[in-house]
Amino acid sequence: MEAYELRFHGESECWRVYSGTGLLYSLHCGDAMLFQVGEYFLPSNLELDTEWYVKFGEARFWLHRQATYRVKPIF
Repeated sequence: MEAYELRFHGESECWRVYSGTGLLYSLHCGDAMLFQVGEYFLPSNLELDTEWYVKFGEARFWLHRQATYRVKPIF
């Protein structure tokens, strides 16, 4: 399964998944994905509190709007 880029879109205030420069889809609160941590892709959910974060079970990782992350979709 191919990995894609997760990037923040400032105008919509949402995270989007891209393949190179092409938009694949926008993510919403609660959407599941495989999120790269080190060399591993871990199951996670995108969530929104006062800021966007990724939830791994009970652990939370706050996303930085200027950063790009590697993800794989869960179908």
